[in-house]
Amino acid sequence: MSYNLPCDWRSGFVMDPTKKPRLGYLVWFQGLNMVDFLKQDIKTSTQYKTPTNYKGVTIDPTTGQLTSTGVIDSFSWAGGVSDPLCISAYISQENATILKNQMMGTLKTTTIKKLAWWICNFSLENKVWYEEAWPASALAVTGQLNAPGGKDVRLNLATDPTKIAQNIDVNVYNVYFEVVPAANAIYTLGFATSPKAFYKLKWGLQVASDPTSALA
Repeated sequence: MSYNLPCDWRSGFVMDPTKKPRLGYLVWFQGLNMVDFLKQDIKTSTQYKTPTNYKGVTIDPTTGQLTSTGVIDSFSWAGGVSDPLCISAYISQENATILKNQMMGTLKTTTIKKLAWWICNFSLENKVWYEEAWPASALAVTGQLNAPGGKDVRLNLATDPTKIAQNIDVNVYNVYFEVVPAANAIYTLGFATSPKAFYKLKWGLQVASDPTSALA
C-alpha cells in the first residue's frame, strides 16, 4: 500500500478557524554536516493541540502554538521497507540560506541524522482531529538522501521565495527531499485512516553479517 498525503501548507502557517484541512509539520530535518540545523524556528497555531501518539512535537499550552522546522506541503511513501520518504515542505528564509550554502558544490555527505514529521487530519464523521502519520518507534529517524545511480541526489531548494499569504509579507522557501533508511536501521512508521484505525509499518532493513543467516 502506498501513501500520498497532500497537506494545506498555507493553512499550516495561517489557520482559518472555519476550515479543517490536513496539516503537516516537518518537526526535524538535520544532517548533511550541518551542526544543529535546520533549526526549529517556525511557530504556528494549530487546531489539534493534544497529540497522543507522537510525543516529539512541542505545543505551547498557553498559546497553542506549535514549534517546527517547516510546514509540509506533501508527504508520500511507496510502502516498501527500502522505499524513500518523500517530503515537500516550506522553511524559513534563514534555514533556506543555511541549506543553500550547504548545497553549493558537491555535498560532502548525504546523511540525515534526524528526520521527523507530524501530520494530522480532521474526521468529518467523528468530528475530531486525529494523527495521520508520524514516526512511531522513535522521535526521529535517520537515513540518507535518496540518490539513484549514486549521482541524482534528491534534494531541491526553491530559488525564489513564496509568501505565506497575499496580505502577509513573510517569505518562505520550498524544499523537496527524499530519504531512504540508514543501513541496518529498522523503524516503525505510524499511520491512521480514522481516529480509531491506527496501524504501524516497518521502514528499513537489517543486513545480516553472516550471509547464511539471511537465508534462514
